[in-house]
Amino acid sequence: MINNYLPTKASKKRCFLLIGLLLSLYLVENSPITKYLDNQILNYILKPMLWGSMALIVWIFPKIRSKGLLKLKGLINIWAFNFSIIFIVISVIAGVIDGLGKSPYDHSLRGMLLNILLVGSMLIGREFVRSYIVNSLTKEENYVVFVLVALFMTFISISLNRYFKIDGYVSGVKFTAQYFAPEFSKNLFASYLVFLGGPIASIIYLGVLEAFHWLSPILPDLKWIITALIGVLCPIFSLLAMQSIYLNQSKEIKVSDKEEDSPISWMITSIVSIGIIWFAVGVFPVYPSVIATGSMEPMIKPGDVILVKKIVDIEGVKKLDIDDVIQFKRGNILISHRIKEIVEKEKEGIQYKTKGDNNSVSDSKLVKPEQIKGKIVKVVPKIGWPTLLIKSKDDIPLDQIEF
Repeated sequence: MINNYLPTKASKKRCFLLIGLLLSLYLVENSPITKYLDNQILNYILKPMLWGSMALIVWIFPKIRSKGLLKLKGLINIWAFNFSIIFIVISVIAGVIDGLGKSPYDHSLRGMLLNILLVGSMLIGREFVRSYIVNSLTKEENYVVFVLVALFMTFISISLNRYFKIDGYVSGVKFTAQYFAPEFSKNLFASYLVFLGGPIASIIYLGVLEAFHWLSPILPDLKWIITALIGVLCPIFSLLAMQSIYLNQSKEIKVSDKEEDSPISWMITSIVSIGIIWFAVGVFPVYPSVIATGSMEPMIKPGDVILVKKIVDIEGVKKLDIDDVIQFKRGNILISHRIKEIVEKEKEGIQYKTKGDNNSVSDSKLVKPEQIKGKIVKVVPKIGWPTLLIKSKDDIPLDQIEF
């Protein structure tokens, strides 16, 4: 019985066979042949059968145990669930701040059942294979294996069309941040989970995330940079936390190490990281914005990040004075210019004439109090250039746009 759970040369050969089968399945799914098949048959009959077959193949293979202690498997599964809920809660909070949108998926009973069949079969097949591969290649905590498996799983989880749409450096940066990096982070954590708890742990973690994505009628509609931050940070810190929890419970670390790597330390790190995300999306009274053009040079240059103190009521507006630099919204754009004159009209009330320091004339329209977002309190040079790299000149409709 014990021999069935020991890694063997044969098991490693089987894991490479599974890699070949996964790659073949990926190429078939992305081949032109699928255009000639009925979508209903392809998605709800053929794909579930193929992915189910992958799980069945692994089930038939001799068992290879995961590294985690049997008595801790329940704990691992509970924390896998907890971390998936944390991911969702953070995403929803960011969505409340940044925007929520209606899900594009079918939410009729039939539609949800069909999506559960498709996504569920893919998830089970993929995680059974992932578990077999990881636990065949290593019986110790080996991040080279985890990273390589995560890279492979990430590659086959993104359609070939997405790769073919990368047509330059800018689109490559956006693709990596919005799709590849978050998917890789989830796959890295999933690879660690199967190492500790087998396929059930990663199915729980990814299954809850997929269930929310496919079954929730409302989803967070986040900017790509926020998607990248949450998608990368949450799984990575979940991995660090899971590692700390397991090592403490399994008594595999010394007392001195517990003090250095206690759950309190990773919780503080996670809270700080989440705080950075919330700061970026504007939860706090001061928020950052990246300047795209030079209308406020030399004070503010392209690529600089400004810190804007929010103005949320009329009292804050009345405190503004001549020479203050404000950020205001005009149409769909944000502009950061200096107040040159305060104009009082009987009907309209207080309005502000603004001008960019580097512009030859004042802005053509007066700024109304309800347009004002805040007052610039600090300029941080150059750290906003990564954001500008994904913006083309065609994206800038006016000379004074602030992104």
